[in-house]
Amino acid sequence: MPEENITGPTILWTDLGDVEVKSNDGKKLGKIKKISQNHFRVEKGSIGKKSFWMPKNLADAYDGDYLWLNNNEEEIHDKFLYGEEPSVDEKITPVERIKVVNERMKGVPTEKQDSSERYKNIRDLK
Repeated sequence: MPEENITGPTILWTDLGDVEVKSNDGKKLGKIKKISQNHFRVEKGSIGKKSFWMPKNLADAYDGDYLWLNNNEEEIHDKFLYGEEPSVDEKITPVERIKVVNERMKGVPTEKQDSSERYKNIRDLK
């Protein structure tokens, strides 16, 4: 989510320490424990903690209680369940701010997507 596309109120990543993180399907993933330039670390549990790093560009919105992500829990655990901070990737654009929303319903992205891009006319498929 490039910063120039954000409209309305925003919050800096530095203000999101110890905030609960939820996936797009409403599952609690843990709390933000560390924030680097392109990633943030989420920890879950008190004994036998699970810790994993995720790119900042997965963040969708912050509703005052939770940082919501664009992906569901299964996709996140399949791709990002590792303990060490990833190396700096030039392909990832640093994201400094997250949009703030009053309420975010699970499974509903905050930005509307163009439905014409998702579906093609069956006559066009060959």
